[in-house]
Amino acid sequence: MNVLVLGLYAEGPTDYDFLPPVIRETAMQVLAQHEQSEMDTLVLPIEPLKDAKRNRNKNILHAARSASGYHALIFHTDADDDTQDKALSERFQPACRLVRRAKGQVCKVLVPIIPVQAIEAWMLADYELLLKEIGTDMSIHNLGIPEKAKHVEQISKPKQRLEEVVRIAYAGRSRRHRVLDTRSLYKAMGEQISLERLKEVPAYRQFVGDLTQLLINIDLIPRVYPL
Repeated sequence: MNVLVLGLYAEGPTDYDFLPPVIRETAMQVLAQHEQSEMDTLVLPIEPLKDAKRNRNKNILHAARSASGYHALIFHTDADDDTQDKALSERFQPACRLVRRAKGQVCKVLVPIIPVQAIEAWMLADYELLLKEIGTDMSIHNLGIPEKAKHVEQISKPKQRLEEVVRIAYAGRSRRHRVLDTRSLYKAMGEQISLERLKEVPAYRQFVGDLTQLLINIDLIPRVYPL
């Protein structure tokens, strides 16, 4: 079986919990849509250097060198803004220029995954799974979760909103029944989240488009020409 090998450079520990299964399932879905379902996908997390937390360039080069031989390096950064534009121009594009100039063995193919605001917005998109994982039957309106997934990236501070959802859902429980480990929520949701719900989120659709273009560029799926 052929294998698509992707590295992931992300911003923080919870991103490494949530994103790898989402990226893998997305790639598998795109491949299957182009009749390449026999190909497996590996997403290998590449964590930043422990001694260079504030040196973005060193971390990016470390990730690109660690991903040498991979098909691509997925570069995650939260936009922390209303659009992806600033993150693309100030973080992703400089990273691309940096690795292209690098000498030696290095992965020079970078693919952006840039949630508008933060990754927690994507978690709020699949509210049915979220409510199941935190064990509540409360109304999404009472919890402050948009009904339509396309609206989640309009939340200015989605991480705080997610924490508030958990706090409200747990408010009436005794301490011994508050069993949810917040970090485990990221992993559980990454493994189960509905890609159909995520497709309603513009930033995720952009990632699907960029990933599809990668698979075309490396000849894993056919290029489709307009009639």
